[in-house]
Amino acid sequence: MNFAYNDWVTISGGQVVLEAGGYLPQPTAFEVETFAIDRYPVTNGRFAAFIVNGGYTNPGWWCQDGWKLKEKEQWTEPAYWRMADWNRPDHPVVGVSWYEAMAFCRWLSHLNGQPITLPTEQQWQRAAQGEDGREYPWGNQNPHAGLCNWERTVDETTPVAAYPAGASPFGVMDMSGNVWEWCQDWKGPYEESAEPNPKGPPTGDYRVLRGGSWYVDYRSSRVSLRINFDPWSGYDFIGFRLSQDSK
Repeated sequence: MNFAYNDWVTISGGQVVLEAGGYLPQPTAFEVETFAIDRYPVTNGRFAAFIVNGGYTNPGWWCQDGWKLKEKEQWTEPAYWRMADWNRPDHPVVGVSWYEAMAFCRWLSHLNGQPITLPTEQQWQRAAQGEDGREYPWGNQNPHAGLCNWERTVDETTPVAAYPAGASPFGVMDMSGNVWEWCQDWKGPYEESAEPNPKGPPTGDYRVLRGGSWYVDYRSSRVSLRINFDPWSGYDFIGFRLSQDSK
């Protein structure tokens, strides 16, 4: 199987209910329009092309804050990139901050001539959950070793196609476990005057992560769980996948 290119999955529009937290004081329903999401998280093999083609030397791929941070920290590649255990070609790239993930999106958008970005958390949850409000991509059964990589099943990442039995209703892979995935959104503090927005709050201190990872237990692999990290964070349990609006 070739993971060098996008394998887009069309996700039909529908409703998702986001759990309370951040800018949402209570569970809130959102309507999600039809969009496309990558079947797999971005792998090391795919991210390598970004590095080789000047991804860390061209400020045009970076937002202003991201470029300043990259220059300050002298990033030339993701954290853990030179560690063989974390850089297998068909495993998800890890050690990427939100800024690096977004720079990759901008680079790939330019390369493909079409807008590619991170999913909103509403899109992410829709792709993982489908129509029935299930707890996990495969249903309501708690994880086991044949469904996803969770709670240090193997104490590291696994190939992105390793768990076909754990696919979502739309056939999207690896949405529980393996790596937490960056979303577009700020988690944002709750403000009473703020209207729930399908693109999330306009500002904040932390970006949303979804999906659990190899490092955490099954409760963190629920598809509705919303957590957040500093956008500069790059750990061995954080990666990302791509999305594309239908318009």
